[in-house]
Amino acid sequence: MSCGGCGCEAPAGTGATASEAYLSGEPVREARELVAELCRHFYAQGWVTGTGGSITVKVNDPAVPLADRLIVMSPSGN
Repeated sequence: MSCGGCGCEAPAGTGATASEAYLSGEPVREARELVAELCRHFYAQGWVTGTGGSITVKVNDPAVPLADRLIVMSPSGN
């Protein structure tokens, strides 16, 4: 099963869509953890305020074409 044009495949027999498989995959999990870690570190250093600005990371998953990779952002507070 392939998702919206990116060519990635959901695991056979799981019932999950390809996009669900992508979102629950290791590269996306690592990117989410990195965003949270960077936000905590930058706040502790006094480099950012609690809601000022954002951190953005593009997920590196070689199995997905560059244009279809997810961008993970910290919450804006708005």
